[in-house]
Amino acid sequence: MRQLSCDKEIIYLNTDFSKLHQIVPEILERDVFYIIDESVYLLHSSKFSLFKNVILVPPGEKTKSLSFVIKIVDQLLTLNANRKSFLIGIGGGVICDLTGFVSSIYMRGIDFGFIPTTLLAMTDASIGGKNGVNLNTIKNIIGVINDPKFIFIDYSFLNTLPNKDWLNGFAEIIKHACISSNNLFDFLENNANIFRSYDSCKNSLEFDQLVFDSISIKLDFVKSDKTELGRRKFLNFGHTFGHAIESKYSLTHGESISLGIVFANHIANKLNILSYKEMEKVKNILSSYLLPVDISAFNKESLVDLIYNDKKSFNDKIDLIFINKIGSSLIHNIKIKDIF
Repeated sequence: MRQLSCDKEIIYLNTDFSKLHQIVPEILERDVFYIIDESVYLLHSSKFSLFKNVILVPPGEKTKSLSFVIKIVDQLLTLNANRKSFLIGIGGGVICDLTGFVSSIYMRGIDFGFIPTTLLAMTDASIGGKNGVNLNTIKNIIGVINDPKFIFIDYSFLNTLPNKDWLNGFAEIIKHACISSNNLFDFLENNANIFRSYDSCKNSLEFDQLVFDSISIKLDFVKSDKTELGRRKFLNFGHTFGHAIESKYSLTHGESISLGIVFANHIANKLNILSYKEMEKVKNILSSYLLPVDISAFNKESLVDLIYNDKKSFNDKIDLIFINKIGSSLIHNIKIKDIF
């Protein structure tokens, strides 16, 4: 087991779920309530056999809504959760968002922790304190920034993760490499054959190092800019277009971010910010992890309409995140109508 920290938050890597209460003793004397993805609960039922105060949430992005927040709050009231209770979210990024948001508003705020069960949640969604829900087609428009007390990462949950969802996690990991680390990018290139499935890399030092490095990069941006006034914005690379695609098309978050990265790089190349060679190198690594890279079928005008509702837009302009080379990123303010 290894540990990372950000302020008062502790991240436990490569842990054993059965030892949760030993490793995180602060929850021993608290009334603990668990928000668990239904699919995770069924697939790993033996892990939860002794759990009480369980709230099950259907999987999928549709549950990231105010209506489900109200349902969870209502169940917490029924279960007599109070201001000293502790909430733990067990699942992917949707569960992390819901748990963090509910914890932040329930009785004006109670403590919470995350047990992420997908690669995307382990390396990105659970990290950084952003917790929010969607409204209609607008992603994460209602939310808060509030850190969990802990993030507890047990790789055994990945044994039941469908390979498509496994590969989705690499969109965010590749994003981290693109904006900050040429070394991580090379590592991903050199190990694509073993990383393309969890079965081929589980229990390997390479995989543990990958998770450690990806989290470390995100923490570096978050620590220096908690409220996203400066360099934390770089973590939005690929997300302006990615969120628009995810809102409009039936694609996963990872697939959408992959396409969002390709869109951003094409615009950066058109503006002479990114070379064609570097643009193709990023496209090739996304493709090597079986992520979509063909943006020709997407209606650019409809995406621009959605971008006007993006949280990063102001009047008729938006801060776009580009890379000028692999491992180096920048902010470019541009009129939305001039994007394409």
